[in-house]
Amino acid sequence: MTGLKTKISTPRVEESVEFYSRWFGMDVLESWDEPEDRGVILGFSTPEAEAFLEIYHCERLGSYDAISLQFRVDSAEAFIRSIRGQVEFRGPTPRPWGSLYVYLTDPSGIQIVVYEGGL
Repeated sequence: MTGLKTKISTPRVEESVEFYSRWFGMDVLESWDEPEDRGVILGFSTPEAEAFLEIYHCERLGSYDAISLQFRVDSAEAFIRSIRGQVEFRGPTPRPWGSLYVYLTDPSGIQIVVYEGGL
């Protein structure tokens, strides 16, 4: 394996791109808009982190209970300060393995976990 890309199918492409760009600093790397085929690849790649996320257009929301996206940060408290009053969240919640979790939901209903600590 050389990488991982997560795909989210949603009718809310623009809202989702704004959410991940604004709150997680992901950049648009690629986009396409063809009949019956529209989407965006977001990502960031630095010496400290690398991730890719495809936001793909579909006509209706599905069930996203089985998926969550998890972003590791240096400081959960700093992340909370950056979103407080602008995005609803729960936490920080200490986990038994020593990590600190912050829970939020993206515009498509996908659970996002922002965590401080080990993998």
